[in-house]
Amino acid sequence: MLAPDTPPSPHARVLRGGARGALAGIAGALLGMLDGAAAHAQGRYESALLGGRSALLGGTGVVLGVDGAAPFLNPATIIRIEDRNIAFSSTFFRYAHRTLEAWHQPGPVDSALYGDLRLDHTTVSDHGLDSLPDAMCYFFDWQRGAGDADSRRARVGRQTIAACLGKTEENEFGFDALRFSGESGPRRVSQAQTLRYAWGRFSAGPSWSYRVTDRLAIGASLPVVRTRYTSSLGVASVVEDTSTGSASSATYQAALSGDSWDVLAHLGVTYRLTSVFSAGISVRTPSVHLFDALDASYHDTLATGTASVRTWAGEGEFVAPSPARVAVGASAEWSRLRLELDGFFYLGQRELARITADREEIAIERGAVTSRRQSRLDIVEEAAPIVNVGLGAEVFVTRDLSVVGGVVTDFNALSSLRGPTTAESKLFLERMSGVHAGLGMVSYTQYGDLVFGARFDYAAGQMAAVNAFASPIRLDPIDCREIGATLVLAGRISLRTVEGVAREIGDAVEGSAAAPPERTTPREPMRAPAQED
Repeated sequence: MLAPDTPPSPHARVLRGGARGALAGIAGALLGMLDGAAAHAQGRYESALLGGRSALLGGTGVVLGVDGAAPFLNPATIIRIEDRNIAFSSTFFRYAHRTLEAWHQPGPVDSALYGDLRLDHTTVSDHGLDSLPDAMCYFFDWQRGAGDADSRRARVGRQTIAACLGKTEENEFGFDALRFSGESGPRRVSQAQTLRYAWGRFSAGPSWSYRVTDRLAIGASLPVVRTRYTSSLGVASVVEDTSTGSASSATYQAALSGDSWDVLAHLGVTYRLTSVFSAGISVRTPSVHLFDALDASYHDTLATGTASVRTWAGEGEFVAPSPARVAVGASAEWSRLRLELDGFFYLGQRELARITADREEIAIERGAVTSRRQSRLDIVEEAAPIVNVGLGAEVFVTRDLSVVGGVVTDFNALSSLRGPTTAESKLFLERMSGVHAGLGMVSYTQYGDLVFGARFDYAAGQMAAVNAFASPIRLDPIDCREIGATLVLAGRISLRTVEGVAREIGDAVEGSAAAPPERTTPREPMRAPAQED
C-alpha cells in the first residue's frame, strides 16, 4: 500500500517509498497439470494449506510426506508414493472473523483542524466465507529398482517423478464501502472506507526422488515461483462543525499491483534409522529473480475552505524473492500410531519485497497546479530469521481408517509497525503472528486414500489504518486479531488401480471377465517401509 510522506507543505508532500514489492506464488503447469492450494499472510510462511493431509498434521511431512505437499516440504519423500498417482487437495470454504481496534480513529488528531475530537465505537469486526483454490500433483515411477515389486515397495534404485502446482503463501482481506458516523462535541463525522489486498505465492515445477538404499532416499525439485501482490485503499471523510456550519473533508486513495517471477532449487534427504524411527532434512535455496512488473498510484485531498491535492502514478519493478529455508524432521511409526516433529528455519532477508517506481507527481493548491515533477519511489520490506515448529499425529482406528491431527506455529518475519508511517514507506499493512491446528480422518482403500477434516487458525498483531484526522494524512498502527476455520477435502488416486477396474468392467460387459479374486486388505502407504526390516 502506498501512503504520503512528509514534505514541503501538508498536502504537497514529496513521495518517498517504493512501488515494487508484493508477493505471491507461481502459476502454471509443468509437464502438463495442476491447480492451486491455500495459505495466509505476508511474512507468515506456514499459512499454506498444502496437501490436505499434511495441513491437518500440523504442516508436517519432511519425513513422512505422501501427498501434494511432499515436493514443497521435502522432495525426497515422494519416493514413498507408489506407482502412478494423482494427489489433489481442495480446501473449499474458509470462514474468518477479524476484529480491528480503533479502526476509524487510529491515532492522534490535528487539533488545529479538528479540535479535541474523540469518537466512540471505532472498532470494526468483519467476517466472511470464502472459497479457496486446490492443489494437485501427478506422481509416477520413472525407473523401477531391483527387487520383487509385489513384496518390496521400497526397491533400491527406484526413481519417482512428480509434477506439482501449489499456492504456498496467501493473504487476502478487505471490505467495501464500510460506513461510519459519529459525534464528538459540536463535530459530526461521516466516513466511508474500502480496503482490498491480496498476497499470493504460487510454485510449480518438476520433482525427482531416488532410493539409494533400503534406508536412504534423496530428492530434488526445481520450481518456478510467481509472487503477486495487489492492494487498494480508499477513504472519504467529512467533519462538520454543527455550531458554525463549517465543514472539512479529506480523501485518500492508494493502489498497487505487482508481479515477481523467480526460480529456486529444493534438495532433500530421508533416512530410516530403525524400523520405527526415521529422520529427514531439506534445504530450499534463495530464489533467482527472472522478471517482474509493477503499477502504482496515489491521491489525497484536504479541503478546508480551499483544497490541497497531491497525486501521482507510476510503474516500475517489483521484486519478491522466496526466503531460503532449512527444514528438519523426526518421525516414529508403530502399528497404530504415527508421530512427526518438524522444525522450519527461514533465513532473514534484507529484501523480502522491494518496489521501485518512476512516477509523475502533481500538487494542486487553491485550484492551480503548484508543482509537477518526475521522481523515483523506493520501498523495501525486510524479514527477520524465523523458526516455526510443527507436530502431527496419526492414530489408526482400524487398518483402513485413521484420525489425524496436529499444530504448527506461524510467526511473522516482518518488523513491527512502530508509530505513524506512510504508504510510501511500507508495502504491507499487516503484522500478525498465528498458530494453526488441524483435525480430520483418512480412509485408505485399494483405489487411493481420502482425507476429510478442518484446519483452525488464530492470529493476532497489528494493522496500519488510515488516520484521516492528521495532516498530512498518515497510517497509524492498531491492534487486530483473527480466528478462522477451513474445510479440507484431499486425497490420492491410484491410476493403475483405476485402469485395472476399467478393464475389468470392460471385460464384464463383453462377457469375458475372469472370476473375481479373493478380497485383499488394501495396502496402506507409508507403513510398508517400517515392515521391511
